[in-house]
Amino acid sequence: MKEYFHQFKFLQDVVLAEVFADELAKAVRKAGAIAVPIPMNGEKLRRRTFSQVDSMLDAGKVGYIHLLQKNEEVQGEKTKEERMATRGLFMLKGNPVPKNIVLVDDMYTTGTTLRLAAKLLKESGAETVSFVALIRA
Repeated sequence: MKEYFHQFKFLQDVVLAEVFADELAKAVRKAGAIAVPIPMNGEKLRRRTFSQVDSMLDAGKVGYIHLLQKNEEVQGEKTKEERMATRGLFMLKGNPVPKNIVLVDDMYTTGTTLRLAAKLLKESGAETVSFVALIRA
């Protein structure tokens, strides 16, 4: 699984989105909320040319909305302590915030990314925020 994930995410084998799509779609639908992908850092998106989370949601035929915009800090280049101390990682894009949200990310490491996104969304009107991640690092 991890080898496929690496090939999908870093070697841009977008066809592999199909491999992960069904399980991700089941988990998102089970949450019974609006799917909100965790956005990528702009530079990473330009380098990779696609969002792996969007690709998996598209392949699983799961509707989603982009509510968040990421500030340009790169979490993957920080130590665990630096990630845990991060504040203000996201901004709202200006869309109305639904009451029930399921955040979708490809990888769960420390939980900081999801925690910060959930905090912002709750402060902006969401009543419940759950999350689904494909892989735990």
